[in-house]
Amino acid sequence: MIIQLTPETFFESVFIEGPLHVVMHYGETCGPCKITMPHYEILEQHFSQYDIKNVKFYRFHHWQPEYKPFIEENNLKTNGVPTFRYYYMGEKLHEVTASYKDPNDMKKVVMEVIEGIEQTMGSFDLYATTN
Repeated sequence: MIIQLTPETFFESVFIEGPLHVVMHYGETCGPCKITMPHYEILEQHFSQYDIKNVKFYRFHHWQPEYKPFIEENNLKTNGVPTFRYYYMGEKLHEVTASYKDPNDMKKVVMEVIEGIEQTMGSFDLYATTN
């Protein structure tokens, strides 16, 4: 299940130890976001289907007017949407602004981030139970 983030839940969800957190920053009326969202959902379902617990998927409505102060105060501005940010152990590891038409392309990026974690931290267990 993709979790919808708000300013109130952003940090308590994403900046915690444990899994790799993938956050899609999107706009509700954004054309590329509308194209990408179903593929993001397929990607999340793929990970869930194989019982991969150490990768969590979120979305954050970046164009919500009332979120603007939160975005500015916390340096969460993007160069556009959709933007995907990858957080692990409380740190942002990677960011890409792109529209995807194939969930396999998004999966490749997730796996590249995981490979980077393994290279710098030793190992990453996709199937580990996390909070």
